[in-house]
Amino acid sequence: MQESDKEAQTAIRAAWLLSLSGFLPFLVLSFGLLLSGQNSVWYPLLADGFKTWSAIILSFLGGIRWGMALRDSPMSRSSLSRLVFSVVASIIGWISLFLPDALCLMVLLVAFCAQGAWDSFSIHAGQAPAWFARLRITLTLLVAASHAIALLALF
Repeated sequence: MQESDKEAQTAIRAAWLLSLSGFLPFLVLSFGLLLSGQNSVWYPLLADGFKTWSAIILSFLGGIRWGMALRDSPMSRSSLSRLVFSVVASIIGWISLFLPDALCLMVLLVAFCAQGAWDSFSIHAGQAPAWFARLRITLTLLVAASHAIALLALF
């Protein structure tokens, strides 16, 4: 294996490790919500923490799209539209924080699934490496499941 291949594998492993680390708050907070119950003194803190983390990570995913669009040289009409759409995730995440808990979680769930689908389709368009598709599909499924658990805790 060449040195550049080793470096690439190290970078991919780091991306997976960091991504799974970013999933941990989803896991802890969603199960915290489920186990604490709505009458718990911890419930508002857990709910706000989950929603806020979700909005932050959704915004981060939009930032990834922004970075991918900036790699295009020269800038095409397609890359400009990707720049514009990359900001939508941040806007949706921020607006969702002003909604009632259940609606907020549903909006964030749909936004994560849409972002995951967009990322997956981008792989086929050659805008991202193939390993990124596996990472995004895995994390989209995990994050969607954590949103479903958090929603379950509301009812």
